Amino acid sequence: MSAPMSLRRRIRVVLEVGYALWWMVRIEVSLRRRDLATTCRRLGIAHDLDSAAPPATEQAVLPRRTKPAVSASRFMVASWPAGNTCLRRCLLIGHRLRDLSPVLRIGVRRDDAGFLAHSWLEIDGRTLDPSAADFATLGRS
Repeated sequence: MSAPMSLRRRIRVVLEVGYALWWMVRIEVSLRRRDLATTCRRLGIAHDLDSAAPPATEQAVLPRRTKPAVSASRFMVASWPAGNTCLRRCLLIGHRLRDLSPVLRIGVRRDDAGFLAHSWLEIDGRTLDPSAADFATLGRS
């Protein structure tokens, strides 16, 4: 059984979720009114929509200090009324990790249901999403 959460930690969780909510609202508005490049620029996230380089296969290891922000971001996107999409998740987590210079990548794959699109983040040439290797990146050859 785990130890009860300290008051300090509870406050931090509430603040992290509140911050994630604030930015999720801004992301949603930007996605509806602006293009993806503008949204990424406003959030401090690089995007690589031109490179045809394959997705990174090596898993990124995040600093321990980023765990509360990433956890709150995942919770917020999972609870988001407009849907738990990989793009929203990447934009919110990418913004929270902007000091690590994340790069947004988008890819596609074909399966029995048709084409699937997916987005993921890469940091220092390493992926935060192991399923990224299943997709062919969008880009110019």
